[in-house]
Amino acid sequence: MCLFIRISILISFIFLTVSHFGCSSASRGENVNVEQKPVSTPPAITDRPKIIAYGDSLTYGYGLDSWELSYPGRLQLSVDDAGFDYQVINAGFNGDTTETGLNRLWLTLGISNIKVFILALGANDVVKKVPAEQMKRHLSEILKQIKAKNIQVVLCGIYPPDKFGPEYSAEINEMFRNLGRDFGVVLLPSLMQDVSGNPDRMLPDAIHPNEQGTKAIERNVWAVLRPLLEKKLKPKGK
Repeated sequence: MCLFIRISILISFIFLTVSHFGCSSASRGENVNVEQKPVSTPPAITDRPKIIAYGDSLTYGYGLDSWELSYPGRLQLSVDDAGFDYQVINAGFNGDTTETGLNRLWLTLGISNIKVFILALGANDVVKKVPAEQMKRHLSEILKQIKAKNIQVVLCGIYPPDKFGPEYSAEINEMFRNLGRDFGVVLLPSLMQDVSGNPDRMLPDAIHPNEQGTKAIERNVWAVLRPLLEKKLKPKGK
């Protein structure tokens, strides 16, 4: 119990105090106004089953007014409405790459009673055009550690922008497909499906989703998460 409390406090401290860069802002060295950061996710409830939303600023909710407007915040509403008794934890971190996500994974895996892990990393790697094999090494290690704890996984892919060329895009897409197959996890091919490139669903930076964008992301995630919950877990009261 004491270890869990220390971990929860440390996670909350990180989310409340670290001024990280946004998804591609990190590569450009732009400053982020701390007033644009959402309110931190509520602390984990010790005995309640957890769904972890793990990723970068696309998960964290960069540029939004509150945590409730992030896609994990909206996902909590869908989980509740469907009668599943799970707490969704927003473990997104602005500026995260597959490498930094791997480095901080131990902290999140210390949270009690995790049942589902939504892994959405790679956008910042793609911005820097990190080789697919390098991303694969990091994501593979993340998946190994999660699977070792018998946690269900939803792996979210990223479609690289056209400017990076068809060859790089094909390599990234194949890498995510292979990871999903090799680790036997549920694959959402693109977290940002129907969001990227749509100005009505993006902030003025054309990188991060606005409120309409997070609604669309939540629908993308919920479409693959709900069948998993219905198959592996029982709704509350049923």
